[in-house]
Amino acid sequence: MDLSIPASAQTYLTDLNYTQAQMSKAQDQISSGYQLQNVSDDPAAVLQIYEYQADIASTQQTQTNLTSATNEVTAAETALQSAVQAVESALSLAAQGANSTQTAQDNANLAEEVGGLQQTLVGLSQTQVNGSYIFSGDQDTQPSYQLDPAQPEGVQNLLPGDTATRVILDTNGVPIATALTAQQIFDAQDVNGNPTAGNVFNAINSLLTGLQNNDPVAIGNSVSMLQSADDYLNGQLEFYGETQDRLQSASDIAQKFLTNEQSSLGQVQDANIPAAAQTLTQATTEEQAALSVEAKIQQQPTLFSYLG
Repeated sequence: MDLSIPASAQTYLTDLNYTQAQMSKAQDQISSGYQLQNVSDDPAAVLQIYEYQADIASTQQTQTNLTSATNEVTAAETALQSAVQAVESALSLAAQGANSTQTAQDNANLAEEVGGLQQTLVGLSQTQVNGSYIFSGDQDTQPSYQLDPAQPEGVQNLLPGDTATRVILDTNGVPIATALTAQQIFDAQDVNGNPTAGNVFNAINSLLTGLQNNDPVAIGNSVSMLQSADDYLNGQLEFYGETQDRLQSASDIAQKFLTNEQSSLGQVQDANIPAAAQTLTQATTEEQAALSVEAKIQQQPTLFSYLG
């Protein structure tokens, strides 16, 4: 008995299977939003997808790091702006104290104001962001300075020799230094550890001591020291301003990278929903037509129906 399928029937079944496969593929693309459902669909494309996803994850991490660094730099910049204001206020008080008409009591009153400014400056050296002391360099779990009237500069350095070696990498792997230590900013010293021109703590303490002692010469000398400190602080402020600009530029570039990477991923990974919907509609119509034709063929009389 010959059980072979006629060629016409075989063609019909092949075409029907192809149509139904197209329907299934289109339905999967519409429901998932992806072009590919299995690695076997297109191994090369799947490899590309993994590569783009890795690139995107790396760029997003870079953006997160840049945002964190920007927050710290912004806080540092704000702190230094406040420090500049404090030093300039001290300059104004020094000018008053240097006036020959000042009495000992007048200078004692000014000394109280200067003492408050000294506390402000030490407090600014202890600025924290998310629990980290941003001017403590590589040892950011503790402050660098505290008030100590017994010390020549009126403060105690809690982290002598501290350095700030941390950098942030942009999307091209270029390092950006983001921090200075409190010693670099407020306590400039020579190689022997002696205060140099621009030393903020030394200048403010010299004024405080001069006022407390009602010493016109010391008060007068502190004016030039505070002016140097003001100039020096503004120089440190420029560092943070330039760093802020570099971080913003790096962030803008990272966003462009991310946009391009996401676009490239979408081209390989994302399904064309309108096209898939059109394919589904067309394939459904073809399936219905084929099944309708087959049903009519099945209903046609045969020789056996006449003999029956």
